[in-house]
Amino acid sequence: MDLPGKVGWPIVGDKSVEFYRDPLQFLNKYVDQVKSPIFKTRFLNKPTVFVCSNQGVQDVLKSTGESLDFGYEAFMKGMFGHNILFSKNGEADLFRQFLGKLFTTHCLEEYETVIKCIIAKHVDSLESTRDSFCLYKFFKVLFTDVCLTLFLGLDSTENSEQATSVMSLTTDHWRGIVAVPLDLRLVHPSSTYSKALQAKSNLLEMINTHKKRAKSGFPLKMKETCTVDGSIVNNHLLLFTSALLPKVLASICTSFCAEVGKAETSHYQERARCEDTWLDYLLKETMRLSPPLLGGRRLATKSCVIAGYTIPQDYTLVYMTHPAQRDSSVFEDPHLFKPERWAERPDLKDKLYIYGFGARGCIGEKLSSMILKSTLRSLLTKFAVQVCADQDFSHKYLPVLRPKNNLLVHLEAV
Repeated sequence: MDLPGKVGWPIVGDKSVEFYRDPLQFLNKYVDQVKSPIFKTRFLNKPTVFVCSNQGVQDVLKSTGESLDFGYEAFMKGMFGHNILFSKNGEADLFRQFLGKLFTTHCLEEYETVIKCIIAKHVDSLESTRDSFCLYKFFKVLFTDVCLTLFLGLDSTENSEQATSVMSLTTDHWRGIVAVPLDLRLVHPSSTYSKALQAKSNLLEMINTHKKRAKSGFPLKMKETCTVDGSIVNNHLLLFTSALLPKVLASICTSFCAEVGKAETSHYQERARCEDTWLDYLLKETMRLSPPLLGGRRLATKSCVIAGYTIPQDYTLVYMTHPAQRDSSVFEDPHLFKPERWAERPDLKDKLYIYGFGARGCIGEKLSSMILKSTLRSLLTKFAVQVCADQDFSHKYLPVLRPKNNLLVHLEAV
């Protein structure tokens, strides 16, 4: 089938500003307008196909490497250097092979000991909290500590000054990543981008120093198992220690607590305390309704078919996880929080795209899941979470889903 929609004229027909102003409103508007969850338009001044159906997103993710390439190189390579995100075919397989050795069951058990100690330290600090507080900020600090300790071997308890310095650099680096799409339209990089490049340089220097000193943990394992150039190792450690992962993990845990912290859903907290399977159901439903990342990009290297539509060569595809996971053809009552659906339909797990899908799915899915479950289990074992009433529950969706304003919660000891 031919794609519905209009590509429009260069520059004057571009819809980027409209998309960034309110992504979901943009998607709903054009899906309704063309009567299709897959449509073409002009985005970032390029002919672009937005894919919003569940089957369409799965087709995009399954096609990677055959007729679709990752679409992140132009946006992010300057900020991260060459790594698995920008690799293709045999090189991608090589990267996955050496990275896979870092995420074996034995390795995860070793990391879990370190992770649980950090989580316990942060959760225990909440015992003195009497007033309501911003949950997202708490989780962001916690997961930054987890990532820097795990991937860099930097213990914030022993060296708080250096940890603070690294956190500041990761923040500057992150701002550069966010600024990249805008900087593509400028002749000279903005000061934000220039500052981010300097932060990247400083981080890589610090990463190289910590890697050489590593005597245990993830940095040592990476150094020992990697068979590629040392700069590639450093680039991957930069990716793992960037501000992106803590923000994604903080997004998921904040959304989880926002769902089960309401009066009408608070009973789910007790089920999660008593049954690990229910913690899993609740997490899946949270990630279905509130994916931390709105979607992703691909580039069509040759003509292909996605969900029955012909995608022309050289078109960009933007797949949208949020609407795909609320696809009424797949999920009954798609806009309702119903964790029971996972007990009734465990097969639906293949319709979630938080960690990608297929051969290029996230290699750290098991680690991420372990961090999330350990954190929520630790929190719910000690406290009942109550979301404060009469506050703004709206969200920002880019670059990572998070509350538009401080989401305040109150804790009660259990």
